[in-house]
Amino acid sequence: HGHVRSLDPHAVALTETAHLPMSFRRGAVLSTSSTLGFADTADVGPTAGNGFFRRWPDDLAALQDAGATDVRLTIDWARLQPEPNAFDDDWAERFEQMIAAATAIDLRVWATLHDGSIPRWLDNEGGLADDEAFTRWWPRWVERAAERYGDLVGGWVPFAAVPAGMPTQPWRDTWGILGGGTAPVVATVDPDHTPVDGFNGLISALGLVLQARWDRTDDVEQCDLERAGGRWGDVVRDAAEAADAPIVISGFCPTHDDPETASRIVEHLVGALDAALGDGVAVDLCFLEPAISSPESPSGLLDADRSPTPAGVAFLS
Repeated sequence: HGHVRSLDPHAVALTETAHLPMSFRRGAVLSTSSTLGFADTADVGPTAGNGFFRRWPDDLAALQDAGATDVRLTIDWARLQPEPNAFDDDWAERFEQMIAAATAIDLRVWATLHDGSIPRWLDNEGGLADDEAFTRWWPRWVERAAERYGDLVGGWVPFAAVPAGMPTQPWRDTWGILGGGTAPVVATVDPDHTPVDGFNGLISALGLVLQARWDRTDDVEQCDLERAGGRWGDVVRDAAEAADAPIVISGFCPTHDDPETASRIVEHLVGALDAALGDGVAVDLCFLEPAISSPESPSGLLDADRSPTPAGVAFLS
């Protein structure tokens, strides 16, 4: 994909390649909801997966063949810690195998530790909305994950999105546990509701989730796409001005049922990010979701048969 910036936990080294255009790495999101489904030990489980449990080696290879450079893989808290003082070694080993298989084919794995669900026992204690429970249990989970996977992953995106109104201490604990390693740590925030500069000095990169603000079956006109592209570019530029770290698009879903419309949406996203790069904004990486289509999310990079979708071609080619 041309020029690639490399994230380092303490500094960002820009590799200058005079004859190649600037670009960013292309990643795919393997969330719990879009792969394994939520477990019966989760607060929102159980739900059906999309077959990833049985065919994950082939799925990872298909993503790499299609052109993905990175994957954001959720290490499912509810499966690994089904009880407060229990750790499921079978599931821990299974995730370890997934990370090793991806790394073996040059897919860089970014581990996500919270993405839409928590263990049911934690929900019974008040969940992440309870500051005391959050501050008590979250650092312990991060420590266990770091101990098991810290030498294996290429990076961390601890939260798919930092919960709105999250107390300061859990993120400081997260950075204290993960920030001293070789894998960069990304904080994904909603810049409309969370001050970006509050994370300065506590991140390797700032993560953003960009929104496609239309329904799955809406007619999307060219003017809608142009306005959306301008909005996405403005969000990235404003965040870059407030942050003292490079930008990662931690998640973007075209959210449209029509494959060609989803492809046009993705084309405008790529155009917006390329324009920001051209303006000197350090956009290092973008993750599209879901990696693989499902009935709930038909606009994945790969369809249910694991062939590239039009959106996948627009993003990865």
